[in-house]
Amino acid sequence: MLLVGEMEKQEQWIAHGKIIARPTHASGSRLSDKTLLFQQELVKVETTPAGTSCKWVMFGANWTSLYVLRELLSTYVAPYTFEFFNTGWFNETFQSVTDARLRVDQLISKSDVRFSTRTYTRSFSTSDHAMTPRLKSMWNSGGLDESSSVHCTINTELEQTVVDYIGPNSALAKVWGVSPVSYPTLSGHSYDRVVSKSYYEVIRTGRPHFDHVLAAMVRPDGIVQWLGYQRLVFPKSGTKNGLPQVSVACEFADVKIPLL
Repeated sequence: MLLVGEMEKQEQWIAHGKIIARPTHASGSRLSDKTLLFQQELVKVETTPAGTSCKWVMFGANWTSLYVLRELLSTYVAPYTFEFFNTGWFNETFQSVTDARLRVDQLISKSDVRFSTRTYTRSFSTSDHAMTPRLKSMWNSGGLDESSSVHCTINTELEQTVVDYIGPNSALAKVWGVSPVSYPTLSGHSYDRVVSKSYYEVIRTGRPHFDHVLAAMVRPDGIVQWLGYQRLVFPKSGTKNGLPQVSVACEFADVKIPLL
């Protein structure tokens, strides 16, 4: 028996500017969303009483299909959530159909954009309004909440970062848990090299650092998603095995790093 919510959910697929039934294998068996989005380059629309989700691959989806989506938005339920793939999945939500239509136009014009890196950072003054209230509270208190922070030991000579402690309420733990071998905790990949630069700056100056980070990261389910977060980095007193340490607090939030 179907639940009420399931009965009210509607799914549409747009191919070359036309709404079509969900394609299947020749045998009639189901094709995965990944196949339909990446290989057949379709646009998926899913509507419920709570809103509308639209999903497509930027470099693959037919422009005519996106123009049709743009015109159909007014017939769908707000808010409108766009999930679009470019190196990783972006996720944006719009309350008004006007803003959503404008964003479709922008994304069509940028469909050929390719990124040279998967991790971007931008530093801000700690007095800047770009800081979330929660991080601002930590900054004003002069220290980071232990359960919400991550501690790292830095080997400046080898340019190596080792994660020593992951707070159970930290942003990292909310996605990857407290495992010391999850994607964000590993050393040597491009994400580590970019985000750890601020750690060396904090160790060199002895002063806290505030920045925004936007990175295409591998989630535990294997999906690559663009995640934006704000970050405070504080120097820790003392050393571990003679090496300096930093304490880091992050919060998932809007970041001022426009890519598209």
